[in-house]
Amino acid sequence: MLNNQNNWWIFPGFEIEKVVDGLTLPVNLAFNGSFLYINELYGQVKVVTQDGKVLTYADNLLNYKPDFKIPGSGESGLTGICVEPESGDLFLSMIYMDDGNPKAKVIRTQSEDGLKMSRSKTVIDNIPSVLGAHQIQAVSIGFDKKLYVNIGDGMMDSSVAQDDNDFRGKILQMDLDGSNVSIFAKGFRNPFGATWRKSDKSFYISDNGPSVDDRIAKVEQGKNYGWPKTMRQNSIFWWHYTQGITALDFMQDGQFSPDYSDNLFVSLFGGSFSKTPAIKGKRIVKIELDKNNAVKSTDDFIKFVGEGLSSPCSLVFGSDGLYFSDLYGENFDIKTLKGGTIYKIKPKKG
Repeated sequence: MLNNQNNWWIFPGFEIEKVVDGLTLPVNLAFNGSFLYINELYGQVKVVTQDGKVLTYADNLLNYKPDFKIPGSGESGLTGICVEPESGDLFLSMIYMDDGNPKAKVIRTQSEDGLKMSRSKTVIDNIPSVLGAHQIQAVSIGFDKKLYVNIGDGMMDSSVAQDDNDFRGKILQMDLDGSNVSIFAKGFRNPFGATWRKSDKSFYISDNGPSVDDRIAKVEQGKNYGWPKTMRQNSIFWWHYTQGITALDFMQDGQFSPDYSDNLFVSLFGGSFSKTPAIKGKRIVKIELDKNNAVKSTDDFIKFVGEGLSSPCSLVFGSDGLYFSDLYGENFDIKTLKGGTIYKIKPKKG
């Protein structure tokens, strides 16, 4: 792995390694043992092996071509990813076009060796969507072995987030084959990230606010999280000045010292094309919660201090550290859209 610390300020006691670069908009990450899977927004899944090889697990997953306009279809595509632990199957969420109308779906993919998709099956589809943000986002598997799907409000009519006959603005719960679909919770705007906390066996999401109140919420069955009236209802923390909140994960498997046990790490992306220096985003923050989910402290954990577009998007703990994707990377090429980078943060030796 390549060392690169010059353009990132890092919390004392930690260091950063570059895992792989030259990716095309790496928007989400998932681990399956020694394999790291990477969603590239415009329809590819890459897999990084333990010896550093980068292979294409799946490609051409979209039936349309995003135009890279933001806001616009350039924000849409292949978004969520998670691994079913027992089988190693990947669940992927994405936008597709159906007779000229954008819709959302989740597919389940299978592989003989974990390196190349051999077949796929649609789990759920026909969810109204938009070629832009506020689309289908994270997919995750809960402690109950059910699939949870984050779905944005579609951006056009925020009132759908309160409509029990519409899946938009909701967290869905279903069996892994797509049966027994139900609305787990409602009142969300653009819930990009999701994670499961072992200490309280609970589900947490990140949700982007309009011009205020990006938030973190502990999601409980049957609760209403307030949008479009408010982003603060049943939330445990919010940034009044929006930061472009994306992914989140807890340190709960000993990757860092016990001082960081159960700390929540959250990536803040910032503006779509903002360059350094920027007030918003371009950082990962560390949040310490007490047993009642009150915030005890917040700190910048890592932030981009170089020049350019670099900004953390996804993050996930692997067995040996905190991995995150820099959507654009430090050498983004506007013509090829390549440059996206995966980094690992680990405790500094000595």
